[in-house]
This record gives sequence, C-alpha cells and structure tokens, in this order.
Amino acid sequence: MAVRTIILVILFIFLVTIVLPVFITQGCNMFQRPEKGYLDEKPYEATVYLHGEGIIRNMDLEEYIKGVVAAEMPASFHHEALKAQAVTARTYAVKRMTSLGGSPNPDHPEVDVCTDSTHCQAWISDEQFRKNLRGQFGLFGYKKYLENVYQAVDETRGLILVYQDEIIDPLFHSTSGGFTENSEQVFSAVVPYLRSVSSPYEEHSPKLTDRVEMKTADFVKTMQQKFDGLKIDAKDIPSAIQVLETSQGGKVISVRIGNKVVSGREVRAALGLNSTDFKIGCQGDTVVITTTGYGHGVGMSQYGADGMAKRGDAFDRILAHYYTGVDIKRIQEAFDRTK
Repeated sequence: MAVRTIILVILFIFLVTIVLPVFITQGCNMFQRPEKGYLDEKPYEATVYLHGEGIIRNMDLEEYIKGVVAAEMPASFHHEALKAQAVTARTYAVKRMTSLGGSPNPDHPEVDVCTDSTHCQAWISDEQFRKNLRGQFGLFGYKKYLENVYQAVDETRGLILVYQDEIIDPLFHSTSGGFTENSEQVFSAVVPYLRSVSSPYEEHSPKLTDRVEMKTADFVKTMQQKFDGLKIDAKDIPSAIQVLETSQGGKVISVRIGNKVVSGREVRAALGLNSTDFKIGCQGDTVVITTTGYGHGVGMSQYGADGMAKRGDAFDRILAHYYTGVDIKRIQEAFDRTK
C-alpha cells in the first residue's frame, strides 16, 4: 500500500509540474507557432533608398529591420514590445520586396523600401542610433538599450505576420487612446485583420492627451481657409460645432462646423491635431481643443504594446491582440504556403 501511494504521489507531481504546464502553454498560444529553427532562417536582402542621403543601398533584411525598430520605437520599451515591433517592421518590408514577389511603394518602384516615414518606415543607421543612445543614457548606460533593440530583432529573425496565408499590411501608430480603429474608418478599405480592439494600457504615453488653444478669430479664419464656403461666427462657438458621427473607437468621423459637414480627418489636418479623437470647447474668446491618442489609430498601438508587455504578455500575444486572426510564420514557410 505504501509503495502504491508513493507511485501515485510521483505520478501526480509529474502531471502537475510537467504535463499540465504544457497544455496550459499550448492552450494560451494565440498563433500557429513557427517551426523550430526559425532563427536559422536564410538571409534575405532588401533594396533601400536612403532618402536623406539620396542613395540606394542593398541591405541585409535583418540589419535593415534593426534600423527600423531603432527609429520607430523607444529603446527603453519592454523587450517583448520591441519584438512585436520587429515582426511588424519585417512584415512590412517583406510584403514590398520584389525579390520575394512583393510590390514596392509607387513613389519608388525601383527600390523595395525607403527611409521616409511618410510612406514607408523610419530608419536610422547603427552609428546614429549609438550616438542618440549615448546622448540619452550616457556613455556607460547606452549599451543595454542598444542590446534591447538588436536582440529583439535577432530573437524574431525571419518571422512575419500572415492572414489566411497572405502577408499582411501591419499598420501601427503611437497611442490609440483606449481603442484602435477599424481600417475602413480611416483608409476606406475593409481589412479583416485591422479591427477595432481595446488598448487599455497606454497611461504612460506622453501623447495620451493633448490640449490646443487658439483665439476664436484664428479658429474661424483657419476653418474658412480650409473649407470653401464655410460660414461661422466666432460668437457662435462652440454651439455652431456639432459632432455628428463617431467611430467604434471613439474618433470623430464627421462634424458640422457652421454650415458645413466635414470629416474628422479634415479637421485634424487643418488644425494639426494629434488624432481625430477630439473635443472642441470655448473659454471666453479662446477655442480649446482636447485630443486623446496620437496617430491614425489603426493596427498596433506602440504604447499599448509596451503596456501589455509590462503586464507580462509576450510578443505573439501582443500581435494577436492588435491584428485580428493573424498567424506568425517564417518567411520561407509563408511563401511555401502561398504557392
């Protein structure tokens, strides 16, 4: 009886410490994980236009991605958030690499990507990155931040995002303000993996809220310069301004200003606002505009990703949260499946 009891105890310990954690881990996994050995993914080369220097350079894909992550996300962010950024940056580049059948931006069809963040991804050189970090963290403190970024790229080598075996366009932005946007509410096209989701962990973002003040006369002048035929009297603000429609994420889709109905995006552009999640009020002869969030709001929130990582979420769970229904694949695996 004693021997049987000992055997049962040993079996119980084995189940609790070995078998159960495996099932829990697999059950929590949001992705089809890439095959083992993805760190040995073969090298790829991207053609990059360095717009600041006006030259074209062939670059190892992974080295290029290091420069993108260094430019697009603070090096002080959590390691798992940086890994998520590395996967999105790589996915963006691979989708545009002609050597892999991709389509570059029409503004530069002769190269895969450029370093102009207005239509591709930002990028900085290793030399500039080190200089920036030394200025921010000091000669003896900068290396851990350098390694934080570079290791994030190395640890996700060759990994990209796909939706139903198609490489995605992994849009991202700084701060959503609580909810991301559906793609069609910003870019017209309905994209199934770019759905509005909650993004609650952004309290540490310096761009979470903002306040813009301007004289009512200046506000009226700006609006009339932007919108032909607009009629509004300064004394009627803010009653002459009415939000007509908001998105699922809380951003302004359309707003009536005086006798005109205009889009939230147009107002944001006219006033240089951080986002389309805005409220317009008035204090005396001053128009006060408060905004929440920073950027277009579609796809991954960078500060939201950092917040998730700080709460213990790994990069794959972060990506699964912000990109609905996607899988993570090795580059070669993704292309094998699309043939």
